[in-house]
Amino acid sequence: MTSLNQQLVLKEGDVFVVTDETGDILGNEALGLYYHDTRHLSLFSLWVNGQKPPLLSFSGYRNFMGTLQYANDIIVLGEDQVVSPQTISIRRSRFISEGLHERVGFVNYNPFEVPLSLTLSYAADFRDIFDVRGFPRDKWGELLPPLWEDGTLTLRYSGLDGVTRSTLIPFETPPDSVEIVQPESTEPVIEPGIMLPVVGAPSFHVTLPTPIARLTWNLVLQPDTPVSVSFHVMPYVYDSSQGEEQEQPPGEQSEPLAIPPPPSNEGRSGRFDRAVSRMRMSYYNWDQESSIITTDNEDFNHVLKRSRFDVRVLCDPVDDGYFPSAGIPWYACPFGRDSLVTALQTTLLNAMIGVGTLHTLARFQGEREDPWREEQPGKILHELRRGEMARLGWVPHSPYFGSVDATPLFVMLFAQTMRWLDDDRLYESLLPNALRAVEWIDTYGDVDGDGFVEYAASTSHGGIRNQVWKDSSDSIQMPDGTLAETPIAAVEVQGYVYAAKLGLSELLRRKGDTERADRLAAEAQTLKERFNQAFWMPEEGFYCQGLDRDKQQVPTISSNPGHALWCGIADEDKALQTVQRMMRPDVLSGWGIRTISNESRSYNPMSYHNGSIWPHDNSLVVAGFKRYGCHDEANEVISQIAEAAQYFRYYRLPELYCGFARDTVYGSGPSEYPVSCSPQAWAAASPVMMLQTILGLEVDAAAGQVSINPRLPDWLGSVRVSNLRVGARRVDLEVTRRDEHNEVFIDGEHEGLSLQIT
Repeated sequence: MTSLNQQLVLKEGDVFVVTDETGDILGNEALGLYYHDTRHLSLFSLWVNGQKPPLLSFSGYRNFMGTLQYANDIIVLGEDQVVSPQTISIRRSRFISEGLHERVGFVNYNPFEVPLSLTLSYAADFRDIFDVRGFPRDKWGELLPPLWEDGTLTLRYSGLDGVTRSTLIPFETPPDSVEIVQPESTEPVIEPGIMLPVVGAPSFHVTLPTPIARLTWNLVLQPDTPVSVSFHVMPYVYDSSQGEEQEQPPGEQSEPLAIPPPPSNEGRSGRFDRAVSRMRMSYYNWDQESSIITTDNEDFNHVLKRSRFDVRVLCDPVDDGYFPSAGIPWYACPFGRDSLVTALQTTLLNAMIGVGTLHTLARFQGEREDPWREEQPGKILHELRRGEMARLGWVPHSPYFGSVDATPLFVMLFAQTMRWLDDDRLYESLLPNALRAVEWIDTYGDVDGDGFVEYAASTSHGGIRNQVWKDSSDSIQMPDGTLAETPIAAVEVQGYVYAAKLGLSELLRRKGDTERADRLAAEAQTLKERFNQAFWMPEEGFYCQGLDRDKQQVPTISSNPGHALWCGIADEDKALQTVQRMMRPDVLSGWGIRTISNESRSYNPMSYHNGSIWPHDNSLVVAGFKRYGCHDEANEVISQIAEAAQYFRYYRLPELYCGFARDTVYGSGPSEYPVSCSPQAWAAASPVMMLQTILGLEVDAAAGQVSINPRLPDWLGSVRVSNLRVGARRVDLEVTRRDEHNEVFIDGEHEGLSLQIT
């Protein structure tokens, strides 16, 4: 499978498309145009004179729009006339806005006219995203014959869930011919396939034979006269059981995509250009309400700019802010842990991501005990899906609650967002949800009443075995290679619980609720004391990865304790030892911190969780380093990640990459992980959090205070953060390194705002 870094990925709202680098959807498991967890295009290809035109370049830099530039091959017009290669420009311009808009344009640079044919092929298998990922199923609905009527091609599927899903493609210029090719067989072809390690079940690559629609235009290109063919690919969902369009979940598009009117003969190109302008304005507005971060290092500026673009494309606007989905293509959906961590990472960029995330997840907070979906009162969801398999109940993701960490992370985000915004309405609307989350932590979260929060998958459906961020089935192993037995108390989860209770305690105290504040603070302190006894490994000078069913330590040297440092639960002396252990070359690869030491029996640099490098993991770890005053160590790790980003297309950090040691002799770059999501939300957010770590920037809007403790690495001379939101204020900060000292300046509406520099 080709890495997603070599593919063209575009997204806006609930629609995204993944094509190969030629712009086509052809012969790859992940490629397609998706809407609400369903693939609405599984084939989309362009042919000129029956051949694939040579690709010159492609770009998807702006995430919602892309351009692919081709040239012609040799064209023989007759015995005496030949069209030379690279004399005809062929350009595909596309963008996402309520579906996929595309314009195929031609310009003939020959001094004579050139006739040629353009053929576009389309098919849709309407497979559920779980089906595409390799979850087994043995029956599907009915692929209905394509329809061609009034200049619109319609691909259709009648699902087993009573929903008819369609892909409508109206053309501004009707084709000269339309051919519908029916498959010779309708039987699915099932073969071994590639799956994500988290699935934990045999993977299958299924090919559903689909009707193919081939549309052909016979064009005559005059010299220097542009000619184009434009169309709009629109997913459409109709619930026949209800007699109405499918209801949308909170936080998503309020209305489904509708059947378009037939295109008129006027203003054809104008509609395309106006839609592009609307999308550009959407990104402009995002920039206006977000912090703008610039430095004197151009490479790092590219990394930060890519971060801002990618966070935006993965954030869906909701009524009260923005809600980030996890990543493309596998997790373009509400995802509790990933969305919460992304919001925690990006408060400096745009605190409204936190607001939208909190409100959206609060709407789905657990209400009852449901073993199938692992729902419990007060629990925060893990993953929400809208596809056929979730609607049928074949997977429990409607929503599914199988994660132990989303609930304390929700409380952490609530406390942090209030520190930055000091919003009374936010406090009043979400405090009940935060208190219910704490109640879940103390009851359902603590399975055996020992004071630690554990997880164990429900036995009703064989849910996710490891319900933490390293959620592949083999990510927590004992030294002999056997899997740690559940229930497991993970090291980072205890840190999240500590930070959640302490943060909520501080917030409640500020609001005058001292009784609950005192109780939560005492519980946090007790947890910290017990944690530093039970999880510390004196012989290693390090924290264990977790406690198994028998309260035995899982002694793997892993990145997880760095999260505990970020949360402040570690004793200072133990934290300093942990930092030094993580800086050793078995953990620190030269491209960042590995998930586990390369001395571990389970280490594999090409695995998903047992030796790979995750940018978001590193961003939390270095924040933990900074918290305990280890500035140089934090900057070294940040420097490695920032340099690794320069090797990836568009300076885009992927979800993860391989954990091979940096080769300083041959100068190789970091190795890609082939099924990594890209863009991926918490990877995109990582440079923002790392920049905040460099600055040591903290905000207390209620106290009117900005605290900054900057230590710029030697490759940064200055950093400017403009339009930074602190409560109702907007301020600009600038930090300049002078030899070993850092000078700090503040501008903007900072009356009544104090700046504390340490």
